[in-house]
Amino acid sequence: MSMYLRRRDPIRAEINITSLLDVMMNLLCVFMLVAPIIQQGVDVNLPKASAAEIEQKDDSVTVSLQEVVQGGKKIGVIFVDERQMAGANPYDELHTTLVNLQRQKPKLSVIIRADKNFRYDYVIKVLDVVREAGITTLSLATQAE
Repeated sequence: MSMYLRRRDPIRAEINITSLLDVMMNLLCVFMLVAPIIQQGVDVNLPKASAAEIEQKDDSVTVSLQEVVQGGKKIGVIFVDERQMAGANPYDELHTTLVNLQRQKPKLSVIIRADKNFRYDYVIKVLDVVREAGITTLSLATQAE
């Protein structure tokens, strides 16, 4: 009796990714349709802030942004604590003041208090100045409900 050894076919390790590709194509189509809507934005009514009161630490400074009427024209005034930035360019003076304060207090944090009628682009400019001064801890103050 002789024994014949059968030669086996090598095992093929294949992964069928057809269903995975179908799912990925569907997700891609959904994101392509939704992305333009997200970029343009939708008008929403933002909720009022109901946060707890911020404890002001020794190493924090308050930057106040107030809109005042001067000579019949609305202008924005920037204060660091109670000192007004009144130079030719208040943003440069704010930057210099924040850099000097951070040298004195390395863990300096900034609390920004902006008037509700203060222009949004000025608030963003102040945020940029704070970031350029190297300050990473920042809070935006709001009024409780």
